[in-house]
Amino acid sequence: MKKIWPHLIIVPLLLLIPVVTSPDFDGTSDIFRHNNFLRDLLRFVLAILFFYLNLYILLPRLFPKKKYWLYGSCAFACYWIIVLLPFVLVKPSRRPEMPGIHRSEIRFPMPPPGAGFQKMPRKNMPPPIPFDFSNRWNENIQMKMFMAFLPFMVALMGSMYIYKSFERKELEKAKARAELLSLKYQLHPHLLFNTLNSIYSLALTKSDEAPEAILRLSNVMRYVVQESLQDEVELGKELEYLQDYISLQLLRTGRKLDFSYEQNGDPDHLKIAPLILVNFVENAFKYGFNAQEKSSIHIHVNIDHDMLDFGVDNRIVNMKKDLQSLNVGLKNTGERLEQIYADRYQMTIENDGDIYSVKLKINLNPTT
Repeated sequence: MKKIWPHLIIVPLLLLIPVVTSPDFDGTSDIFRHNNFLRDLLRFVLAILFFYLNLYILLPRLFPKKKYWLYGSCAFACYWIIVLLPFVLVKPSRRPEMPGIHRSEIRFPMPPPGAGFQKMPRKNMPPPIPFDFSNRWNENIQMKMFMAFLPFMVALMGSMYIYKSFERKELEKAKARAELLSLKYQLHPHLLFNTLNSIYSLALTKSDEAPEAILRLSNVMRYVVQESLQDEVELGKELEYLQDYISLQLLRTGRKLDFSYEQNGDPDHLKIAPLILVNFVENAFKYGFNAQEKSSIHIHVNIDHDMLDFGVDNRIVNMKKDLQSLNVGLKNTGERLEQIYADRYQMTIENDGDIYSVKLKINLNPTT
């Protein structure tokens, strides 16, 4: 609905239909002198106006409230406006006179002299009807209805199809919000319990890292509760949240994990859907760290103009446990990416049995 350029292309193309299909079209502007063409053009203009009226006013206001009778009455009235208004506004063309002959010169032959007036027998003859326009009116109204039916149906079906598409997109957005809310509720206890255990251990040893850990936990919980309610957040804030989340995860790994995080580029001018990256990081720590095995996790973030290049690599050390949870999380994240970014993202997941790798590229500018 926000994009105007498709309408600026489609509407003139529709208005070309009565031009190129008119029998009076000779490639010049003289066609606008023919009333039959003007009627056809006006009929298409009215159909286009009905398309936008139906799409932005009638359907949104009447269909959700189930006022189908009122909607049908309005659509029926619009149809008859398309049928009759062109014939009201554009008068019929006059019949062209024969070249070289004027109406004043037309003469009718007189009867021969003495012919007199012959009276016709009136036996079994019906009384004369002075005027009979019934057949002519029926033919005219049927022709008018036929000429308006196709533009009206195209406008009606086209607007209903686009309205249903809008409805589906809204439902998909609502579903994505519900999934995001579910992700938040799943993230709260899981992250909270693990972090509190780590902070408890730091407190027992009177570590100087305990206050910093509490501050990072506060930042993470505030972000999840407040910022993630929006459709988009600043990429810089999302990456700050990701770094706080990683710092909390590193509390329980200590020096037993080969970990690296690399970030390049300026994120300040870009926005991203909230919590779209954390699932990959969470999976890396969940399935890529084991205190009894050699573990490694490497994360990189590269920002080049409007493109975000995000990657996570980890050794597989805990892949055998809770595999279903991994598949569900990746499936939900993939559906969110498809709903929000459609053809503006690329995601590649590789698993060679030793290294699990996720590479994600997103174009964060919808106009490019």
